[in-house]
Amino acid sequence: MKQLPTCAEAKAHAKYLSRSLNINLSYARDAVALRYNCHNWSELSTVFGQLSDKYMSFYGLASHEEKRVFSQLLAPYIAELQNAIHPDRHVPESLIRKIAEGHISRVSGKVMSAVIRECEDFPPTTVKDIIELIEFYDETVSRVLAGHHKQIPTNNPWLEPWVFGVRFYAYYHFNGKQVTILSREWDLDIHDAYLPHACDRVFSRPWFQDYMIGYLAYLVKQFIGLGYDGTVKICCINNYSALDYHQKKAAPNGRVGLNHLYRELLNRGGEEKWSFSQNGHKHDFGIELPFATLTSLKKGRK
Repeated sequence: MKQLPTCAEAKAHAKYLSRSLNINLSYARDAVALRYNCHNWSELSTVFGQLSDKYMSFYGLASHEEKRVFSQLLAPYIAELQNAIHPDRHVPESLIRKIAEGHISRVSGKVMSAVIRECEDFPPTTVKDIIELIEFYDETVSRVLAGHHKQIPTNNPWLEPWVFGVRFYAYYHFNGKQVTILSREWDLDIHDAYLPHACDRVFSRPWFQDYMIGYLAYLVKQFIGLGYDGTVKICCINNYSALDYHQKKAAPNGRVGLNHLYRELLNRGGEEKWSFSQNGHKHDFGIELPFATLTSLKKGRK
């Protein structure tokens, strides 16, 4: 059994989405309701705080026990974590800063349970072990920058922030303070209540395009806040490739909202481009946008 969010928790979640993704608050509430297997906010409001046995594969609220164990586990390392914060790679929403600055309540249950399980299976022996674990489960660009700092040859983590219900898989190439992001898969992991995913109509919701582009802007703003500039190329969204869109192939399962999203990326300054290898072989067709284009988007209504 899992507990559904209280009224205060659900409203806080919706407000965070509205502010972070620059979308209408009513749209944010609609997205939050879907996260908890409800058709809309009105249905969610009838079950605030109740226990539910519905299957919720992306349930993100931490239980009181998880919060207690997580806090107890990390308490001995707080001072070291505070000293380990690097302003050149740890954004305010990074996991290490949430923990070190006492914002445990902003850590998702998904991350808490993963960290607890990892520590049970492989008990950390040093603060370095804890920092590496925290950086691995980070859901922001700080995870990317941790890999860049360690000079990992292939820097391509999945970013899966539960609070947004988005999965973003990309390769990150750095040249000084310039970063080129090549995303090969970008998924919205929010689904219509009770429907098989193949019949999902979430892509036709009026907020879908703004929600997704809002996340893209949120992501690049984190880089910009640390002094970076660059471009992001989108090659595939929910298994519908930019090349298929370019060739006017139908989106899978009638998801016309994906077509509208690609068109909106182009309308907002994106360009259709191939990437080229050193020997001239073309690959990864996608829609490329400069950071500046995404950060100059008009502010949505609250």
